[in-house]
Amino acid sequence: MYKARIKSNICTNSHPVGCYYSVYEQILKAKEQACELEGKTALVVGASSGIGLASRIALTFGAGMDTIGVYFDRAAQAHKIGTAGWYNNQAFEYYARRANKMALSSNQDAYQKNAKDWVIQKLQQQEKKIDVLVYSLASPRRSIEGVGDFHSVIKPINGEYKGQALDPFKAQLRDVEIEAATQEEVTATVKVMGGEDWQEWVNRLRKAGVLADNFKTVAYSYLGPDHTQAIYGDGTLGKAKSHLHETAIALDQSLKSINGRAHIGLFQALVTPSSSVIPSMPLYISVLHQLQKKAGTYEMTVEQVMRLFVTKMYDETNNKDVRLRVDGFERDTSLQKELSAIISQVTQENIEKLVDLEGFKTAFLQQFGFDYDFINYEVKPDPLTPPSVHDFSNIEYKEAV
Repeated sequence: MYKARIKSNICTNSHPVGCYYSVYEQILKAKEQACELEGKTALVVGASSGIGLASRIALTFGAGMDTIGVYFDRAAQAHKIGTAGWYNNQAFEYYARRANKMALSSNQDAYQKNAKDWVIQKLQQQEKKIDVLVYSLASPRRSIEGVGDFHSVIKPINGEYKGQALDPFKAQLRDVEIEAATQEEVTATVKVMGGEDWQEWVNRLRKAGVLADNFKTVAYSYLGPDHTQAIYGDGTLGKAKSHLHETAIALDQSLKSINGRAHIGLFQALVTPSSSVIPSMPLYISVLHQLQKKAGTYEMTVEQVMRLFVTKMYDETNNKDVRLRVDGFERDTSLQKELSAIISQVTQENIEKLVDLEGFKTAFLQQFGFDYDFINYEVKPDPLTPPSVHDFSNIEYKEAV
């Protein structure tokens, strides 16, 4: 049987057909909330998974844009499965081209100069300019030529963190203690996950003359309520996100000469490959989403992205602020009160009764192509099976639960 390999809430393999369907599923959702921005071109940096992938899908199938994507994933080989991101990109390109949309992609390290130069070259060849730049990198490492390598860490800053981590696949709670980050670790995390590279992308594209008038750029962030602050907002990740916010303000000022804008998009907590490894988040997200489903306010990632573009970034009455917020459902006071009450009662003995672990597991696994009932996981997939041979139009669409 071909199963998902999970270690420390990280999935180390993927299923091609499931990944193709995951992209197809998001395309259907994006089309439901369509807005017309035909003739525009978008660049997505970090385009193969999570919010970056959802953004590229939304911009193409919801807004009608041509896109360029930069991502960094292990390609499939004849006898070796590629990463989920690689298959996601294959599926995206296939469906985009069927829709007569430009879909150019580069599989290389987005932090490097070569990646930026490649994008500029393609734009010049196509005689196009960028109308939207989405910056959605989530990397554990950044290498700067002539300077060195920087590694991000998820640690508190003001003292040791003590809390509970959830392994949803084993339904196990465990106590965790994380020592406070050193100043070097804080600096390195900001280097990797802050706004420096985003600013380099904008400046380099602008210098090359490939930014359109009324250019818009957005980088993604998360604030979260009090429950998530100890290991997120008040930790190394929070410092990196603060730097990202400061960068947005600086970019917004500098882009005024081309009638441009820079924004931070603030999302609700989502099940992504990145969020799943933050110690307190799987438990928090599991309870949050079960309550949102009960209240009718739950959204898939692509739905949140579409709402950001339609009701915020491209709505002149709602895009005055640098921060564009679509996290209101999560921050609802009554919901947070109920959420806190549930989490305070959770023990190893009652967790499966109080918390919707299956919902989290399904949302997580489907990002890697697993847990779809129409796929025979008894058979190992062909690593090089193309998306073109799989027709999903006859499959009854079912939302992730």
